[in-house]
Amino acid sequence: MPVIFLVVMCTSVIGQAQNKGTSSKSDSLYEANQLKIKNDSLEAAKQKAATFTPQTSVPKQRDTRPISQRIDFNITTCFWINPSSTFFEFSPVVAYMFPRIISIGAGPTYVYNRDRIQQVNLSGWGGKVFSRAQLTRWFYAYTEYQGINNQYVSGINSSTNEATKSKEYVDSWFLSLGINLRITKRHGINLQALYDVLYNKTTSPYYGAWTYRIGFGF
Repeated sequence: MPVIFLVVMCTSVIGQAQNKGTSSKSDSLYEANQLKIKNDSLEAAKQKAATFTPQTSVPKQRDTRPISQRIDFNITTCFWINPSSTFFEFSPVVAYMFPRIISIGAGPTYVYNRDRIQQVNLSGWGGKVFSRAQLTRWFYAYTEYQGINNQYVSGINSSTNEATKSKEYVDSWFLSLGINLRITKRHGINLQALYDVLYNKTTSPYYGAWTYRIGFGF
């Protein structure tokens, strides 16, 4: 009996030792796997951070056209004679042409008006700002604001028949369609029919709400 008891005890001790060794080995393998997974995650995060490129704003494209293709110089003039008056308008203007179809510009304006009935010379000085849209190769739309300190006949002396001159600042807002006739790449002739939305017959230097101009581009 003692022998059998010793054999059973030895077998139990050996089994416990084997189980303990197997458990320790399994724990070590689990810890190693967890450490490997953690290291792999850190490595993947580093690679992702290294390959990530932050978004940057796209720089605006600069206008590389030469100045000769951006700046346009024009002289516009208007002239007519009728039984009551002789009219002349002269205006040099400078315009900036944007890359597409729009251009804007400004310039001074001089107006001369000869009242042939009263035999009076009238003058006006001012300026204008305008915008133009080249709709096709030949046709364009045009709008202009013009302000002129203009002379006009405000009264007639009945005894001497002399005219009294007065001055008034006159606003004009023109809407127009025009024709562009190219002579060379840089030179052309513009023909316009303009309608003055703010036309006032008493003070305006123009003979009517409709005005016709010819322009020369350089």
